[in-house]
Amino acid sequence: MKRIHLLLGVHNHQPVGNFEFVFKEAFQKAYDPFIRTLYKFPGVKMNLHFSGALLEWIADCSDSYIELIRKMVLKGQVEIFTGGFYEPILAVIPEADQRKQIEKLSALTDKLFGVRPKGLWLAERVWEPHLPTVLAQSGVEYVAVDDTHFKNAGFYEDELNGYYITEDQGNLLKVFPINKTLRYLIPFDEPEATIRFLQERASENGDNMYLMFDDGEKFGVWPETYEKTYQEKWLETFFRLLEENKDWLTTMTCREFIQSKKPKGRTYLPTASYSEMMTWALPSRARNHFERIENDLKAQGNLDRYAMFLKSGFWRTFLSKYTEANLMHKKMLHVRSRITDEMPEEITDHILKAQANDAYWHGVFGGLYLPNLRSSVYGNLIEADKKIDEHLHKGQDFIEVTEKDIDMDGYQEILINTKKFTLGLSPNCGGRIFEISVKDRNINLCNNLTRRYESYHETMANAQTADEGGKGTLLVKEKGLDKYLNYDWYEKYSCLDHFFGDWNDLTKYAKSRHPEQGDFINQKFDYEITGPETGEVKLIKKGHIWVGSLWLPIRLEKTIQVEDDGFSIHHVITNESDQTIPIMYGCEYNINLLSPNTADRYFYCPEFEKKTLGEAGKVKATFFGARSEYEGVDITFQPGKEVDFWFFPVYTVSFSEGGFEKVYQCSSITPMHHFQLEPLADYRTNLKIKIQTL
Repeated sequence: MKRIHLLLGVHNHQPVGNFEFVFKEAFQKAYDPFIRTLYKFPGVKMNLHFSGALLEWIADCSDSYIELIRKMVLKGQVEIFTGGFYEPILAVIPEADQRKQIEKLSALTDKLFGVRPKGLWLAERVWEPHLPTVLAQSGVEYVAVDDTHFKNAGFYEDELNGYYITEDQGNLLKVFPINKTLRYLIPFDEPEATIRFLQERASENGDNMYLMFDDGEKFGVWPETYEKTYQEKWLETFFRLLEENKDWLTTMTCREFIQSKKPKGRTYLPTASYSEMMTWALPSRARNHFERIENDLKAQGNLDRYAMFLKSGFWRTFLSKYTEANLMHKKMLHVRSRITDEMPEEITDHILKAQANDAYWHGVFGGLYLPNLRSSVYGNLIEADKKIDEHLHKGQDFIEVTEKDIDMDGYQEILINTKKFTLGLSPNCGGRIFEISVKDRNINLCNNLTRRYESYHETMANAQTADEGGKGTLLVKEKGLDKYLNYDWYEKYSCLDHFFGDWNDLTKYAKSRHPEQGDFINQKFDYEITGPETGEVKLIKKGHIWVGSLWLPIRLEKTIQVEDDGFSIHHVITNESDQTIPIMYGCEYNINLLSPNTADRYFYCPEFEKKTLGEAGKVKATFFGARSEYEGVDITFQPGKEVDFWFFPVYTVSFSEGGFEKVYQCSSITPMHHFQLEPLADYRTNLKIKIQTL
């Protein structure tokens, strides 16, 4: 009789910083019913992985759940996998932290389940060829990656029915290919389809093995899966079929298979992730072209034949595709570099939490577009930075001004660091402020996201709401999302110097379709650290402004000074031409207080008491405030005289497994100045940005 081995694996994960109700819902709809169903079928064996933050949460909430898994581990039904505790992309964090992340989760699984894991779940299956060294030296013997990794190395489907050995610098690692077809069959097709798939691949010698290892959330959390998996009893039917066919179909854990079967050979895998991730990582223009090629091949019936030769993206491309992801990653590396051996271990743990992968990338999954996940990253980094400062300065006030290429773009940035605040300045890109960290509240007010074109925006016109009869993934969560499809030609940070044309208005400005008459927004400024002990930096650019058909020289000088209760910005705009110039000037600030339409977050000024952060408008006032009672922070813009304040919310439109949705990313606030500038004359502005904790 022909026989075959099926290795099943489930990876359960919730991001650090995700909402409590999401943890609860995922546990109730997926994690708990899955394990309780599995327990009823002792003949079905399973590999199981939990990310650390989720496992800690479950251990605090349900002793019975942990005990149930422990019983299955002890009798050999379940094998527990380790991984990075906070689910980092291991390849892009320091090697010492890779070891810490793995050891932390291995220690927790040993404590809870009485076993030291030998297999590792690789977050998002992001593989780079140097990983075997750290993994092997961390006690890991085997890892599961996608069959795509193997196909990119030249393997064909009929060769991916076992495991292989790879190495780096003589450090051995066993590598299992995850079968893509099984990932798509389970649990979306009828259970019998998986049985037929395996029957077709059974062999006389019985050595063939196929592995399905995928997200546990697709068994109850993904749209429509709870009904299918449990109410319609898909999972029970599937497990029952596995037991009924045990005479030729054997389920095993990865450890059991390695103990009974030899490797198929040696391999060296290229950098890779699962195929969807590599497509998402491509810049939008390249992604469009790549998807057209895929669609053309599919229409010709040739996609399966040639897919292994199509090379798409690379996970690290997210760090060049999205400045916001890169800044979080590089702040992590910067803060990490400040830690010394004598500092408390809790500082390093905040760094490890900030390495959680979800906030750093975007696809159908990935949380870059979710401000709460980015906020968690920044919150942990600011807390670590603050504790480092406490260790170095013993609680005393201090001011440090550092020149360093923080974002690794080849140009120096400037960090002004005090006991209360961190300001990050980018002279090479408009002299902008890319970070305003408030240490008392562990928030970065510049936790923003720029509105970018994404290739899936092309398909939004065909999406429907659920109550219109839309089914599947091509849904919109509300009507009228197309009006939010605006794209910024500059990145949404702060201290952005605009020179507007006469026909500018709030509607054009809010959509980033306004006339820009100057050349300052994203251009290089010269700079001078005029007060290294007082936190003062001067930025200067000789630029131009269009007046009619004339391209007239303008000199812009701005001095940023950190203060005990915030910071001030002093502008000097000098007309270096022989013409009188009418000027409409605004310096834009973008701040994110996470929620646009809740009563505890609002704008206020002398002209009105409260407006939500999701409102847009203009107001003439002597100051303009933004307050979050929830986060305990109040920011007031004080220009020292009455000016026009323009304000509007910034929404992105993103696509996830639940469909298209708009997401609040920040609020834009711009004090506007209207004036005539005579030849060689200057105009001065003084803005105090006061930041109070409540």
